[in-house]
Amino acid sequence: MQALHLPAYYDDDLIENEAALTESLAAELIASDVVADQSQAEAAHIEPLIVDLEKEDDPADTYDPVDSLAPGATELGKRLGMHYFEDSDHYSQADLDLWLPVLKKLGVNWTVLQAPVDRAIPQEFIEVLVASQIQPIIHLNISLVTESSVDEFAPMFRAYASWGVRHVILFDRPNLRAVWPGQAWTQRDLVDRFLARFVPLAHAALEAGMIPVFPALEPGGDYWDTAFLRSALETMTANGEGLLLETMALGAYAWTEDKPMTWGAGGPENWPATMPYYTPEGSQDQRGFRIFDWYNAISRTVLGRELPVVIVGAGVQRESAKKLDAKVGTRAIKIIETLARPADPNKNNAVPANVLACNLWLLSAEEESQAAHSAWFELNSKPTKIGREWIDWQKGEVETKSTPPVGHRAVDSASPQNSALADSHYLLLPSTMDYPMEAIRAFLHENSSAIVGASPAEAANAARVTLAGGMQAFPDDVVKNLIQAGCTIHALRLEAA
Repeated sequence: MQALHLPAYYDDDLIENEAALTESLAAELIASDVVADQSQAEAAHIEPLIVDLEKEDDPADTYDPVDSLAPGATELGKRLGMHYFEDSDHYSQADLDLWLPVLKKLGVNWTVLQAPVDRAIPQEFIEVLVASQIQPIIHLNISLVTESSVDEFAPMFRAYASWGVRHVILFDRPNLRAVWPGQAWTQRDLVDRFLARFVPLAHAALEAGMIPVFPALEPGGDYWDTAFLRSALETMTANGEGLLLETMALGAYAWTEDKPMTWGAGGPENWPATMPYYTPEGSQDQRGFRIFDWYNAISRTVLGRELPVVIVGAGVQRESAKKLDAKVGTRAIKIIETLARPADPNKNNAVPANVLACNLWLLSAEEESQAAHSAWFELNSKPTKIGREWIDWQKGEVETKSTPPVGHRAVDSASPQNSALADSHYLLLPSTMDYPMEAIRAFLHENSSAIVGASPAEAANAARVTLAGGMQAFPDDVVKNLIQAGCTIHALRLEAA
């Protein structure tokens, strides 16, 4: 029999149910050198749990990485996810009882769990999520400052895999200077040195039956993210990491930073003037929701195909923001509406099929945390303003705030009607001129189903857009964004009143 040491959270309810197991392990704990560490664990309400598994029962033995981990197509209607907490302190039975109903009510199918590197999240917590059709994504933010070995993580990977977890994100934003120790950042071959840490752990996860996720990079970042990613894929290809490249996924921070939802749509093919560290005036880059278009282009160039993408931190810039991203709830609603559209490679207002999951930020946070202002729910599960906006949208209770002309109702960007905009006709009004009502009435008489509004971002979701006053009435970037979004453009000539 081989002893498999799996550190796990201490949970009073779990220990009560497993009283017999506790007694049988007491002698081993006292006799072992774990006792020296036990007092510290108890102070933090954590104690080690040692489980003996016969070697032939090793969960990893039941997996064939090639057969079981080939990237499969995720159902397009089941790609919505939510970050749970930003810390790893909310995995008790009481937490599960409080937050599982909330996650179900939100309608998410994925959740990102920040996992500690020295112990596993409780088995019961994981298995209940899986049984509830909510797929956990384990995020191990492993330090690049201290050394780590595969032997420390392999048993944990095998346990997570046996409990039903399929994806594990390894590290976080290695393209930032702050995550590297001392002079390591200034030394040559930074990407190679990161891969020396990532690849062995990725293989261990793969051998355990999990899909390793290349860490999401800081959009832009100290080492430009698109350059870092391309170098990493090229190096892994040159090093013969074919199996890993066949099975792994890419993480991506889809922060919006108050930019339009279509910012950077189409990637470098549509914005060829953009270069690493340089986005010329009039061009756009990857630092927006559609970062996956840029990462897909890199994958196609280096590998000849697109890798699966797991979006994290979707909708807001969670750190280093000078102010809270405006209309977080509204932006989240726009994201889910974008996810709901059928994937179409010829349009830029849908999410491509290789995006497995889009995880919004953030379910809840401690009050003193800087992430609290982005939380959807307070610690008692009471919804914040963001959470209420989402719940109201789900119920179809979001009220419009614009004053529609000529009796037609303008649709607010948070309205549930936006989900139908993909097949609609939108009359976009300029903000710099008065509108001759007779011309607009005549237009609406012939196009009675048209939606009327003055929001270019909202108009970008429509199949057809009529520009009141013609193209000359709108800034060039508005027209360009509509074209990039795949809209068919028409003009309605107006003379200012």
